[in-house]
Order: sequence, then structure tokens, then C-alpha cells
Amino acid sequence: MNQASSSQENLYGTLLSENVIGVIRDHYVTFHLDMDVDGSDNSFMKVNLQRQSNSPTESPRKSYLKATKTVAKTEKDVQIKLKLYDPSEFHMINPSKRTRVGNPVGYKLVPGGTAASLLDLDDPPQKKGAFTNNQIWVTPYNRSEQWAGGLFVDQSTGEDTLAV
Repeated sequence: MNQASSSQENLYGTLLSENVIGVIRDHYVTFHLDMDVDGSDNSFMKVNLQRQSNSPTESPRKSYLKATKTVAKTEKDVQIKLKLYDPSEFHMINPSKRTRVGNPVGYKLVPGGTAASLLDLDDPPQKKGAFTNNQIWVTPYNRSEQWAGGLFVDQSTGEDTLAV
């Protein structure tokens, strides 16, 4: 285990010193936002951005962006895996309150750098951390659901995560 050339020895990490491997692992950070946007009548709106092609007679431009807004109806609608080539915007809105120009009041959720788990879905650590199956989850407020991975992730078998 002291030869850096052995591919088997580097399978689970990087050889740091004789008989010492820095293991490959991951960490995830979650945020719990309890939103009351101008009252408690809130909804989650996803805005899908798509390329819309133009005919040459319409414009010198060949394409532009089209926004299609969808208000989530179920929790399943808001289990979102972020995708580079399927861009979307995410908004927490109050559909019963309007801005001066008629849009629903709200906040735009802007995800920063994100990651996805590479573990098999049936792997015990992935079952415990099943909240990493999606980058965005939206659920109605429930006092007993404060933790994405359940109360004690390391002791869980996955029965109390967001994925249940």
C-alpha cells in the first residue's frame, strides 16, 4: 500500500503517505426555508426556459428564450433535479397578492453550486441521505419535518427523510 502506481490502492482515495489513504467522500448542505411571502397563501412556481425558433421573415434573430410558468400542485411537482441543459427559474409566490404591474409577489430562489449523489439508490448511506436525490424539495410546513435527512441521519434507515 505504499506504491502510488498501484491502481487498486487508489480506488477509494489518494495515497497520502505510506499506509495512509485520503478517502473519497462527500458532504451536502441543506437549507430549510419557511417562507411567508406577504402572507401564508404561498405557492411554488417553476419557470421553464426554452429556445424558441424564429422564421427568417419574423426577425434577423434565429431564436429567443421563451418562459413557461407552472405553479406546483403537489409535493411531487417540486422534487427537482437541476439540469444544465434544461434551465429553469424557481419562485416562491403569493398568488393572491400582486405587484404594481400585476405579477404575483414573491422571491426568486437562485441555486448556487450544486451536486448530486453518485451512490446507488439502494446503498444504505444513500437511503439515509435520500434528500440528496433531488436538489430542491418543497413541502407544506409541518413542525415535525425540520430535518431533510430525518432527526439523526447517521442513525436512520431512511424512514424519516424527505424522500419518504
